[in-house]
Amino acid sequence: MRLSFALILAGAALLLLAACGGDPPVPAESAASPQRDERNAALREVGVDVPLSGKFVVVNIPSFELIAFENGTPVLRSRVVVGKRATPTPELATAIVAVKFNPSWTPTPAMVRWEGARFMPPGPHNPLGRVLFELDNDQLIFMHDTNDRSYFDRASRAFSHGCIRVEQARELAGWALDRTRPEIDSAIAAGATRRVPLTAEIPTRIVYRTRFPDAAGRLIDHPDVYGRGTLALAAGDRQGSENCSAAL
Repeated sequence: MRLSFALILAGAALLLLAACGGDPPVPAESAASPQRDERNAALREVGVDVPLSGKFVVVNIPSFELIAFENGTPVLRSRVVVGKRATPTPELATAIVAVKFNPSWTPTPAMVRWEGARFMPPGPHNPLGRVLFELDNDQLIFMHDTNDRSYFDRASRAFSHGCIRVEQARELAGWALDRTRPEIDSAIAAGATRRVPLTAEIPTRIVYRTRFPDAAGRLIDHPDVYGRGTLALAAGDRQGSENCSAAL
């Protein structure tokens, strides 16, 4: 009798959901789903191997996007702004080592001389925004939030001095640190500059692939924003770029 009553309630709940125009919950993508396998195979085709365990981040410059993976499955996809042609973002095999809340901004000597840039303390007008991701490299390249989000609405997003501006910076920080969005917002609201090292570094690849898979795993052609040529890109990562501003 109890089982029959439970079935009646379950049926009524489905009818109510349909009447309200909702959809039944969609199960999370499994670790062995065909969609994941096809997408990762497409990434391998363009020279990006996604590990099947742990966290991993890839940034593709020509498609202006960042994808965060966990155990081989994408969990976050964000638009990014990359370096302009005169100050290109380099290809790097690196890692996120720390998240910094409320960073200050120190422009490079060239930016001071030619652009009149000046030191900016933490706050709403800081070009680095409220979150910065430290990357392990010797070129002063890092990822960060921004105080000007208008560039994310553009189709072509090559405007920076070489560093990478992340549209979903707060979401990426929460995922990297295993913290909730309210906890990230609280750390930012505190106002003080605070560096939080990751308990485990997150391997990060910055690549230049004019053919790159979309969310469904289909290989899409993107503009050759730096004029490098597709064939040269498949040979491996390149180094070398103008550095961007330094965060202190």
